[in-house]
Amino acid sequence: MSPNSDNLLRISFIHETLIAMSVSINASENGMSPWDSQHLEQDYEVGEIEGTIPDDLRGVLYRIGPGRLDIDGHPMGHIFDGDGMVSRFEIGPSGVRYRNRYVRTRAFRRTNETGKWPRGFATQRLGGPLANAMRFPENMANTNVLVHDDALYALWEGGKPHRLDPLTLDTEGTESFGGALKRLGAFSAHPKADPATGEVFNFGVDFFPRPMIRCYRLDRGGRLHGIATVPITKLGFVHDFALTDRHLVFILGPLVVRKPVSVALGLRPFDEALSYRPELGTTIVLVPRGGGPGTRMETDALFHFHVTNAYEHGANTVVDIVAHNADGGWMQWENHLRRFRDNPGPAFGGTLTRLTIDPAAGKVTHEQLNDRGCEFPQLDPRRITREHRFSYLAEASRSGGDPDSIATVDHRTGNTSRYTVPDGNTICEP
Repeated sequence: MSPNSDNLLRISFIHETLIAMSVSINASENGMSPWDSQHLEQDYEVGEIEGTIPDDLRGVLYRIGPGRLDIDGHPMGHIFDGDGMVSRFEIGPSGVRYRNRYVRTRAFRRTNETGKWPRGFATQRLGGPLANAMRFPENMANTNVLVHDDALYALWEGGKPHRLDPLTLDTEGTESFGGALKRLGAFSAHPKADPATGEVFNFGVDFFPRPMIRCYRLDRGGRLHGIATVPITKLGFVHDFALTDRHLVFILGPLVVRKPVSVALGLRPFDEALSYRPELGTTIVLVPRGGGPGTRMETDALFHFHVTNAYEHGANTVVDIVAHNADGGWMQWENHLRRFRDNPGPAFGGTLTRLTIDPAAGKVTHEQLNDRGCEFPQLDPRRITREHRFSYLAEASRSGGDPDSIATVDHRTGNTSRYTVPDGNTICEP
């Protein structure tokens, strides 16, 4: 979410099963939208706090997102294509201090110098096919942040992380972890930290010499180690994965690349090369954390982006994801992300779904866990790799609407409690 320059952030503290922080902006009062660009970098004490900050809520919260969504008034063609902006909330006894800075990526610096926008996931450069041919989407560093070994990283799944100063948010440069990130240096935007070991696990997708997933382990000292490579038979969009105390779990759905030559020649954007083909089914791969060949299984087609958590239950592996209904095909669903300014809601309308994987029987069962449109699942990070009682979701209070509620799903009782922000506000990950 991009805070507008003339609006202070409103911080609301809610106490339910777990304290959650909702950062929201009601920009509709002055005709602005929460999706407007934030062109200014700021540093100030938050002046409006509703309620009381709990005594035991102290520390720093980092958030990231596409903050600059237009260049000289020209709108970006997709929400994924905005320049990455990191926000820092320092919560102390006297209040909350806010700071935001853009990640100084190569694309950000070049755009500032030339006024020309880069090629993105669905945004083409000016100049037609010749200006876009043989150009991979630029690393916008806009998807997630990772704090590890006293370092802060801004992540974008198709390239290397950008390292930032945790206090000032100044960009220190791209990070290859001593050259351990190979080729494109892809380091996914959804790493998983094991609370028991302090290690971080992640992956990156490589296209050459053949499509594969490279699996990594980042140790407590910040050194990156390769674990395994997973060949991909269906080259497609792999955005997230799950971690247990034994496995990295990949759910490879049938959102696959078709006719990539026209994209390589600059004739059309990357998102138009993707196609949802449910007849191909979904491949699940369990990769041992210590390395070695993975176990592959097939199940029904799944269209998903984000994982909540995974854990081992006896001989079975349990994974919670947000699954979407893709009956209308990829481009019909994707159109809502292109229309993020006026109709993004349906793109956030998945359902929390539990997969129970039985490798011995070669069977995967699917169970729906909620009945409202949702996305951005989260849990208490101390429960990662273990069975969790609560899931937290960004949920829409009306069908097809923008996410405006934080939902707490209690997996022990089956009950769901919700907090809905006032009209005109939206929320991100709880």
